[in-house]
Amino acid sequence: MGKVLGITIVLSALLGVSSAQTYSYKDFKTPTEGQSEVIGSYANGCLLGGEKMALSGPGYQLVRQSRNRHFGHPKLLTYLEKVGIEREKRGQLLLVSDMSQPRGGRMHNSAHASHQNGLDVDIWLYEFTPEAFKSSYIEGFGVPSVVDKAKGTVNANWRREYFNLFEDLASFPEVDRIFINPVIKKELCSIDENAAWQYKVRPWFGHDDHLHVRLTCPEGAKDCVTQAPIPKQSGCNADLDNWIKDQSDVAINGPKPRGNIAPVAPPPLHPRCQMLFEPAK
Repeated sequence: MGKVLGITIVLSALLGVSSAQTYSYKDFKTPTEGQSEVIGSYANGCLLGGEKMALSGPGYQLVRQSRNRHFGHPKLLTYLEKVGIEREKRGQLLLVSDMSQPRGGRMHNSAHASHQNGLDVDIWLYEFTPEAFKSSYIEGFGVPSVVDKAKGTVNANWRREYFNLFEDLASFPEVDRIFINPVIKKELCSIDENAAWQYKVRPWFGHDDHLHVRLTCPEGAKDCVTQAPIPKQSGCNADLDNWIKDQSDVAINGPKPRGNIAPVAPPPLHPRCQMLFEPAK
């Protein structure tokens, strides 16, 4: 009897995960009620009690609003408001793109692997003064790349003033890391490799027209899965040159054949995220 019961419980759990994976987080149009909680990891989690960022405020503007991806933990909203104030002092707008969906989770039909637990945000690598920004840009502006990937250099769209944007974003202690194209990281190093925040800026492919900010887990968030801490070293070294070389090789010669690699199944949902898809009792 005990063995049969055990098998039943396991099968129920497996069926529950399978059932949840037939749903999409984008079907949730509103957050859950109650206290805000970060659940799981940045790339496999969800957001409970998420809050929606105001469409605009001092020094910031939300863009691509039609995607309904401007939700986050209050820690993220407060951070963006503080950065907006710094940008306002410089006479610029912080252009805030994707955060998380109303209940976080995987963004299907999207390039995002993370942005799942309310602590990630994309920022456009472009600047407007408040007076120059037009409402049509919210959905219709195409952010230009600032990188020539084949040459491994920044292009004519790069502005030295973007260094100040990284400074404003990275200087807050709640920032865990910022992902940006290795060519841009190299350019930041050439301006000031000894900046106190430089170690937080990490090379990553893509990210040539925007940057990705990730915050640390909120204090006391027992179900938030953090990443390993990064060394407090600038990262302005030969390894960065290897990133740039690899990117140039792909831009010039195309990606290397990978053979017949079976698709990787998504990991099981965190149990508290699984509950979002279970019928109400």
